[in-house]
Amino acid sequence: IAYDKEFREKYIPSWYDYSIENPPSAWTREELNWQIMALQKRLAQRAKNGEFTPEKLDKMRREIHQRPEDERYAHFAKLHPGVDDDEDLEDE
Repeated sequence: IAYDKEFREKYIPSWYDYSIENPPSAWTREELNWQIMALQKRLAQRAKNGEFTPEKLDKMRREIHQRPEDERYAHFAKLHPGVDDDEDLEDE
């Protein structure tokens, strides 16, 4: 159905118009901007504290998904089915 409200009201019968009103946004643009700035500040502070060294990032990538107890789903915890646990990761 057409997006133009005037066109819809003039040419499309009300019984055929199934469009719904857009819900209001959960956050205003200002609130989203403040959240993004706060996230950038936290990440910058963590970087200054040395949390993003290559060794820590590699460890985090390997430990982010814990191995499930059920062995049938253990392959979901792997980074990639073809990468062994002791194999080095390469960023391309």
